[in-house]
Amino acid sequence: MSFQKTFRMPRTLRFHCVVAAAISLSASMGVLADTKDIVLDRISPVTTVSTPATSDAMALSVLVESPDGTLTPRSTNSLFRTGERLRVKLLASRSGKVSIHNTNPAGVTSLVWSGHVRVGQETVSPRMVLTGTSGEDRLHVVLEPVDVPQGISGWLGNWLAGFKGGASKDIRLDTQNTPESTYVLNPSGQGLVTTVRIAHVL
Repeated sequence: MSFQKTFRMPRTLRFHCVVAAAISLSASMGVLADTKDIVLDRISPVTTVSTPATSDAMALSVLVESPDGTLTPRSTNSLFRTGERLRVKLLASRSGKVSIHNTNPAGVTSLVWSGHVRVGQETVSPRMVLTGTSGEDRLHVVLEPVDVPQGISGWLGNWLAGFKGGASKDIRLDTQNTPESTYVLNPSGQGLVTTVRIAHVL
C-alpha cells in the first residue's frame, strides 16, 4: 500500500511564488537579449573604436552542408553527428587570429585549422568531416588573445581545465544561443572559446 501526502500551498504564497518566478524569467531573458545586442553592436563594421577593446565579442554559426551543397546554419549548442560536413562562419569584434581545435573521445586535443578574422567581415573555415565509432568529439572555436606567452595550446588547455567539474570563477562568458547562431561575449578580457559537440553513433 502506498501513502501520499498532499500539501496545499496558501493562495497568497502561491501568488508571490508565481510573481517571483516571472521576475526571474524576465531577468534571465533580459540578460540573453543584452548579450546578443552587445555582440551584434560590437561586430558591426560601422562601429568605430578609438582605443583597443578590453573585451571580446563573437558571433558564429556552424554551417551544415547537405549532399546537394546547401548550407544550413546552426548554433554551437546543437548536437552534431558522425559524418556531417561542417564549416564554421564567424564575425568578431576585433581583427585577430582564430583557430579550431579538436578534443577526441580519449581527451587528446589537437589543432584542426587556424586563420585570421577582420572586424566586420565574415570568416568561414574549410569543410570539416569527423568520423568515429563511439564517444564524442568536441570542436573548440577560439578567438585567440593578442598576447599569449604560453602559446595558444597552453592557453586553451588552461581555459578548458578551468571548466572541468563546473565553470571557473575566474572565467565568465556571456553566451546566447539561437537556432541558427551563437553569440559570445567575454566582458572581462580577451579570448573566447565556444565548443561544438559531435556524437559518434552507429
